[in-house]
Amino acid sequence: MVNRKQEILWLTLILLAAAVARLGWPGLTEFKADEARLLALSLEMANGGGLALRGISSSVGFPNFPMSVWLYAIPSLLTSHPYAATLFTGVLSTLAVWGCYWLVQRYWGTRAGLLVALLLALNPWAILYSRKIWAQNLLPLFVVGWAISGVLAFVEGRRRWLWLHLLLLAVAVEIHLAAVALVLPTAVYLIYFRRRIHWQDVVIGGALGLLTAVPFLIYLWQSGVGSGALGVGRDVASSGEEGLVALHYMWLLATGREIYSLAGPEAFPTFVAKIPDVGSIHLLWTIFLLLGLVALVKPIRERETTASGGATPRSEVSLMLLLWLLLPPLFFVFWRRSPIFTHYFISQLPVLAMVMGIGVGWLLKKSWVQAGTKTAVIAAVVVTSLVQLYVWLTLLFFVGGNTTPGGFGVPLARQLAAVDAAKAMMAQKGASEVLVAGVGESPRLHEFPAVYDALLWGVAHRFVDVTQSALFPAQTTVVLHDGTIDSLYLAQAQTAETIPLRDGEPPLRVLLLPGGSAPAPEVAMEPVPIWTNWVSLAGYSGPEVDRGGETAVWQLYWHTGANPDPADYHFFNHLLDGSGERVAQADGVLFAPSQWHEGDVVVSRFELPWSPAPTPLLTMRVGIYRYPSLENVPVFDVAGNVGGDAVELVISNR
Repeated sequence: MVNRKQEILWLTLILLAAAVARLGWPGLTEFKADEARLLALSLEMANGGGLALRGISSSVGFPNFPMSVWLYAIPSLLTSHPYAATLFTGVLSTLAVWGCYWLVQRYWGTRAGLLVALLLALNPWAILYSRKIWAQNLLPLFVVGWAISGVLAFVEGRRRWLWLHLLLLAVAVEIHLAAVALVLPTAVYLIYFRRRIHWQDVVIGGALGLLTAVPFLIYLWQSGVGSGALGVGRDVASSGEEGLVALHYMWLLATGREIYSLAGPEAFPTFVAKIPDVGSIHLLWTIFLLLGLVALVKPIRERETTASGGATPRSEVSLMLLLWLLLPPLFFVFWRRSPIFTHYFISQLPVLAMVMGIGVGWLLKKSWVQAGTKTAVIAAVVVTSLVQLYVWLTLLFFVGGNTTPGGFGVPLARQLAAVDAAKAMMAQKGASEVLVAGVGESPRLHEFPAVYDALLWGVAHRFVDVTQSALFPAQTTVVLHDGTIDSLYLAQAQTAETIPLRDGEPPLRVLLLPGGSAPAPEVAMEPVPIWTNWVSLAGYSGPEVDRGGETAVWQLYWHTGANPDPADYHFFNHLLDGSGERVAQADGVLFAPSQWHEGDVVVSRFELPWSPAPTPLLTMRVGIYRYPSLENVPVFDVAGNVGGDAVELVISNR
């Protein structure tokens, strides 16, 4: 037996271990596109942007509910630093550990409750899914609340807890759509316990849940209801094995198996060589899970009853836990919206730990188990849990210091170091803004700009896709440059600072770009052609044929318009030979008009397919068209009248 003081001591130690594993080293967490977009929406809402009506887009093509945005807006009210939202996730997950303890000790005793808390606190997958800003990582606490309120309502007959049960079901579904699988156990609870519930409570709870969805329904109405408007309607092929896949993923989550996948396929062998073989631990935890199934089925099968002839509360809670454990995988047998992923089962982590802890607790209560064996079983739970924690920490520091292609992303601390360096250089040199130079220039579509859009919250910044453009503002700026790409910035920068990432990864670069430092074109235009969107062509360079002779680099130097139209524009470049025949073509998007500032110079880069000996004299027809309408933008003639749709440049063979 565990006395009250021992209970408090052990529970405190377990919760402390859970908190350290979830809240410690917040810089060693991923911060990719989804995390960045979710944080950006939360920061916008927390800083006067109004109530969010939708979340980020989901993998199934349907927009997410805004619930996760609302929740992450809570820590964002305090600070824009991403550690606040990251630690918020860990705090909620730690509270979920306490919630599991509370529920299990209420019906199976203190020892079982402590075992459940320990198994969940140090489960590697539970730790992983509590350490970063991710909508589904918010689920465990709300799902545990859903379970507790359900037990209090259905088993103990405390009717108003049904309101909270249905409300938390709605909240869980709105946090992540995979939680819709929890509708199945709730539906069965309502049917099985129908004689104990008042249907007006169902109506009230359902209304409360629906109320949380009203802002999202407003968004859907404003966007136009229908599969075309919502981006849904994409079915995926089904092999009929989704239920087995779901059970397999739940087994992985329960035992900690395959947590090494975080290292990625290339670094996986290196990491495995650093740790002992823990296959026996996974086997032992599988046995714990099977014992739990026996412990839950036994009172139901034997129909445990009270003195008055009714089912015991423990047998009814056992039934509820079994339904929670088994019905969500059944739901995914009929899932057709996307492939099934491990994180779809985060809502199952609490019940998996409960089943395992209840199973071990059931074994320890058996009279035929000798005292020495009981001590060995408890020691096995404690030691294997600590080994799981050791493996997790070893993995965490490994992925934090080594490149892991296809696995863990660049740690948040390294990204923040680049942001801090950019802010410091900006303050020291009096720069006007930060240029985020990488692949893509839309935070909505591309990861690099999405990440630094969130991390540079409150700092003036713009985005440049350096695979296509180089922006040179009139004022001094700081460039935060993706280290995997070369660009014109590297040659034009006055000061350069490198920010090391993990071993094997090129560093980020922080560059100081003086105002008006655009390179001069090989050929300057005189007079300067101007299109009717006020883009003016200052000159060009190339075509410069590469060493292989199959492609040529062509660059246009142009000034942005003073009054930009927000439409998307593309350049076309048609290379004509001496006979007037088109021999090559390269189109490319203009630097986004929504980002144009007065005095900007942009260098746009194109790669043309190149024949060995095009017939001279070569002419390049350069024009601009709207996208996606493909409507050409006219060019002003020398008299200021609207003329043709292209500028013709006579160029020499290279």
